[in-house]
Amino acid sequence: MSANSSIVSGNGTNASEMFNEETYLAERLGDRHAPLSSLVILFVVYGGILITGTVGNICTCIVIARNRTMHTATNYYLFSLAVSDLITLLLALPPELYGFWEAYPWRFDIGFCIMKSFISEMTSYASVLTITAFTIERFAAICHPMRFQTLSSLPRAMKVIFVIWIIASVIALPYPLHTRTFYVAFDPVTSEPIQDSLVCNIPYKWHKRMTYMFQVSTFVFFVLPMIIIIVMYVRIGITLNKTDSLVGDQKKKPKVSNWVSKKGGSQVKNGNSLQVPFNVTKARKAVLKMLFAVVIAFFACWAPFHSQRLMTIYVKQHQWTKELYTVQDYLFYISGALYFFNSTINPILYNLMSKKYQQAFKRTLCNCTRMKEYDINTSFQGSNSPNRERTQHIHYCRISKMDKSHAHGPVSAAVDASL
Repeated sequence: MSANSSIVSGNGTNASEMFNEETYLAERLGDRHAPLSSLVILFVVYGGILITGTVGNICTCIVIARNRTMHTATNYYLFSLAVSDLITLLLALPPELYGFWEAYPWRFDIGFCIMKSFISEMTSYASVLTITAFTIERFAAICHPMRFQTLSSLPRAMKVIFVIWIIASVIALPYPLHTRTFYVAFDPVTSEPIQDSLVCNIPYKWHKRMTYMFQVSTFVFFVLPMIIIIVMYVRIGITLNKTDSLVGDQKKKPKVSNWVSKKGGSQVKNGNSLQVPFNVTKARKAVLKMLFAVVIAFFACWAPFHSQRLMTIYVKQHQWTKELYTVQDYLFYISGALYFFNSTINPILYNLMSKKYQQAFKRTLCNCTRMKEYDINTSFQGSNSPNRERTQHIHYCRISKMDKSHAHGPVSAAVDASL
């Protein structure tokens, strides 16, 4: 179909009036291509998010999988979170980035359109539910350590993770069921659909039905988790502050002898002496900083996304103004970038800020380097001195063990576990 169509008047004479398809589509759907300057910025931002997020989450999965010391209930949640983020980055980000280059028409088939809708919703729900479950797990470990020890187990964590993915998949189903490829604009002369107006979206006839789904999604997967996370982390902060106060009180007490009498007049070393090292206070401050960063990151990454969604359903067609369209455009770009940035910042917040993860990462890296060097040495040096070379490399890569806290009590142990 040509971009220009001739309109014939009713009296049979040729009309000079012309229909411009590009102008008509721009009025209905907006600009087909983003400005070049915006495209460069978007490609740099999204490319950086894709690379750093993919590397960070893959490292998380490898470190947790290859280190038995990382096989804990908490790290199982983090492994699930990393998988969810990887799916989001690899399957949802590229089509989004292509959409900036060409907003319409939809170039793929309806199957990919439906899969894109399902993957985007399902992984975001799984990510939020996993973060919430992980927060509850951390709250139980620090605030109720005795009860946590009886309830926390790897099989239980695996069951919770399985339920999380089932819930996320079921609640996300309405989106692929109501997503279609359809034509938005029709030629005013021939009434035929304009081929370049094909989009992948929710048809207008289902907008009212899906409005309730948008509202449920915002409340269940943003407002409610935000409240839970804030309440849980406030409780954790209070508990850690009480622990710090207890440390201060113990420092003011007179020093307790490390030797206790035993029957027969002999003395033995008292392993339960009240000595609280500086590491506990330092760990408490690190945990509080991480908790604050988690709350801010969760709100910053998800608030624009849900605001943009709610804006599209609450602003009526006749209420849209030029200013509202401008706000919507900014929200669209910002919410999209933060939506994917959430998948990059998760491994930073929950893993890279953890001393145990850092040590496990170094062990994994050193093991890989050691194996590679060992293979090279055995290949090129024969069997002259492989053991000596291997021993030297192990010494070079040795990781110092964590200083174990001498402060006894479940809260102190929980703080160390959370790091």
